[in-house]
Amino acid sequence: MNMPSPRRIHRLATSLHNRQTDIIVALDGVHDPHNVSAILRSSDAVGIDRVIWRPDPEAKWVNPEVTRGSERWVALEDCPDFLGELRGLKTAGFRIAATHLAHDAVDFRTPDWTKPWVIVMGNEHRGCTDELLELADENIFLPMYGLVQSLNVSVATAVTLYEVQRQRQLAGMYGKTRSREHVEHMFHRWGLGIEGFTVEELLTFPEGDLPSETTAHQDGRKVPRRRKRAAVES
Repeated sequence: MNMPSPRRIHRLATSLHNRQTDIIVALDGVHDPHNVSAILRSSDAVGIDRVIWRPDPEAKWVNPEVTRGSERWVALEDCPDFLGELRGLKTAGFRIAATHLAHDAVDFRTPDWTKPWVIVMGNEHRGCTDELLELADENIFLPMYGLVQSLNVSVATAVTLYEVQRQRQLAGMYGKTRSREHVEHMFHRWGLGIEGFTVEELLTFPEGDLPSETTAHQDGRKVPRRRKRAAVES
């Protein structure tokens, strides 16, 4: 087994300590594999750890050419009891924000995203279900000034998540050492032991610049994916 390089250790430790475990993305029937895959990639980019999903019956896979390995770093969880999962999160202290243009909806930059939130994105055609909207604490919208009155769901997710990141960056919630419990949880969930990492070398947020590259880049796609595109006959 090749031992992890200093650069790899630095990158993994940085990402691990920047994970925002009290922000969860929830997909209420999003079905297009490109959209689900792009949402996973955007979630990883801003340090989101978990995406829960009530799949549309049409949904079959994620697209690894879009996810670029992010399906390893972000947990995509199928939730048949989607509403029950959300109720449990509310009981645990999370608030729920649904993307829905209701009369009482607020600009997506208005909520205090430094608090624990579940951000719900609805189906590409139907939006969020009525049952979900009854459960939501806040309806949010993205201001639109053109003639088309909606964004693609993966784009809307990315825009919203970068506002979450902006607020949390200003609040000093990135770039700091997390608890040992957090490190051990991520270590085991990411399967870092099989790559030769140890918990001890990941316990603190890295200092200094990223070490220079010594080996070919790996993005995580060598790890088996939970969802795969069905084989297509030529």
